[in-house]
Formats: sequence, structure tokens, C-alpha cells
Amino acid sequence: MWYWGGWALLALYMASWDISMDKRPDVVRLLAMNLLQNLVWGLLGLVLVWLADHHPIESFSLREWRIWGLQLGTTIAVAALGLFLAYLIYRGFYAEVLKKVSPTMGYFSGLPYFYRNYFHLNLLFMWALLGALHGHLIYRKFRAREVEAARLEARFAEAQNLALRMQLQPHFLFNTLNSVSALIHTSPEGADRMIGRLGDFLRMTLDASPEQMVPLRKELAFIEAYLAIERVRFQERLQVRVEVPLELLTARVPSFILQPLVENALKHGLSDRSQGGTLIVRAQRDSEYLVLEVQDDGEGFVAGREGVGLSNVRARLGLLYRGQHRIDILGASGKGTLVTLRLPMDVPSPEVIP
Repeated sequence: MWYWGGWALLALYMASWDISMDKRPDVVRLLAMNLLQNLVWGLLGLVLVWLADHHPIESFSLREWRIWGLQLGTTIAVAALGLFLAYLIYRGFYAEVLKKVSPTMGYFSGLPYFYRNYFHLNLLFMWALLGALHGHLIYRKFRAREVEAARLEARFAEAQNLALRMQLQPHFLFNTLNSVSALIHTSPEGADRMIGRLGDFLRMTLDASPEQMVPLRKELAFIEAYLAIERVRFQERLQVRVEVPLELLTARVPSFILQPLVENALKHGLSDRSQGGTLIVRAQRDSEYLVLEVQDDGEGFVAGREGVGLSNVRARLGLLYRGQHRIDILGASGKGTLVTLRLPMDVPSPEVIP
């Protein structure tokens, strides 16, 4: 459409030029002649389209001289042939007029005049066409490279995210097995229940899809499975509240993003307190953001004490949201800790590359 539309506009421009130069212009004849001439030039220009597609100019290096010579020679030949055909069309449209004006004038006697006055302009058209074609090809290659770079970046980010997720599993297992070890001698039945619930949790994680983003409902199900393990150890010392509006259960969040925060709250905040404490998991919407909170009333966050779990959360959110998120940690000795994640609600799930 753009190719033939360009030639049609050029025909209209040239027809308007001829009309303005003629004292008594035959508008219909001039318009038809210019349209036909430009149609012929457009057909010949398809040779340049083929040439640019099959023999593109890759660089301005002297090593490309053969391609440059081929392009230059072809444009000259196409311009010369196009002008010759344009002259024949002109003779066809004005044969009767020319006979009246110059009865003895030969059929091709006006051809040299045609070439002297119009060849350079026709050659310029063909060079412009060739330049536009190469510009389009370069842009298309540039866009293809941009798309490929984006695909590679998405793959790399997905691989990094997967590696961070895998990092959590041995860390989690190590902590849980330590708890099992501590229970074996004091409460064999509790250790047995903990191992059983650990098996259920691991089965749930293995059955989980590899998607980076999951509904909040699914993330809370993982948290509930994890807390089922910890309740064996804490028994009546642990109180849990989940405060999540129903309309937010379908909001998409990074998978396994809350488990490290809940684990930190239990391990660093509540585990050493004989009276235990309360763990609260909240979700709320703030404009275009989803706010997730994990709060405990335990020992309180100590600045500078950031372990594998929290570092992992920071790294994963940085990969997924590119600075559009925020993590806040508030804590005071003996008054507990509040960890807040502020995530964009409308960020699409990262592209999964097959």
C-alpha cells in the first residue's frame, strides 16, 4: 500500500507540475499520462525491491564495492529504461498534437531532450526508492534484534528467578530438618507429624507450575501448608491471622514470595519467645498497587541482619518489577516487625519463552 501509494502521490505531483506549466492544460490527459508513467516506474522499481532484499548493503566498507556497484548500475539502468518507456507513453498520449506541431519530426527525435531534462530526476527517484528500501530493511533488522534481545533478557530473567526460587528450597529444608531434629528426642510424635506435613508441602511445591506469577489465593495456600509444619513445633504458642479481601485473591503475585517473610517472622521473631506470638498476613489495594504485609509481635527486626530469605525476595522483585516496587521493614526491639511489599497491580506476567 505504501509503495504504490507513494508512486500515485508522485504522479499527482508531476501532473500538477505539468498542468501549471501548460497554458491550456488538458487535465485528464496529463493526469492519465503521469499515472501511467509512474505505474511503469513502479513496476521497474520492483527490480530494486528484489535487489535490496536479495543483495542488501550491510556496511559502508570498501569490501562491499561489488554490491554498491551492482546497486548503482541497476538504478542507472532502471532509470534509463523507465525514462525511455515514459517517452513512449508521452508520444502515445500526444501523437496527434506532435504531428500538427512538427509534421517532419522523427518518432525518437525528442528522446535526447527527454534524457537531458529528466534523466537526473528519474535517477534521483530511483536512488530515493533504493535508499528507502534499505532504510526499511535496516529498521526491520534493528527491530528483529530488539525483539530477540528482549526475548533473551526475558529468558535470562526467568532463569535467574528460577535459580532464586531453587535457592529457597535447600534453605527451607535445612531449617525444617533442624526443627525435626530438635523434636525427635522431646516429641517423637510431633517430629513424625512434622515430617508428614513437610512431605505434603514438598509435594505441593513439586506439583506447582513453573510460572513466575500466581494468584494470591495459590500463594496463601502455600503459606497455609508451610504453617501446618510450623504449628507442630509451636503448638498453642502460635496464633495466625490472614486478612485478605476476597476481591484480591485473584491478584497475581510472584510465586513463593511470602514464604521467606513468614519463615523469617517465625524464626527471628517468635521462635525464641516462650509465650509465642501472633503472625498476621494482610493484603490490600492502594490505587494501582497491591500491598502485602507480614507482621509479627516478636523480638523485632535488627538492622543489618538480612539473611538468605529476605535477600532472595529483594532480588526476585528487582528482576520482576524493575524498580516499580517497594519493600519496607519496620521493627523495634520487643515490639515486633512489619514487612511491607508494594507491588504494581497491573504488571503482566513475564513472557514465558518456550
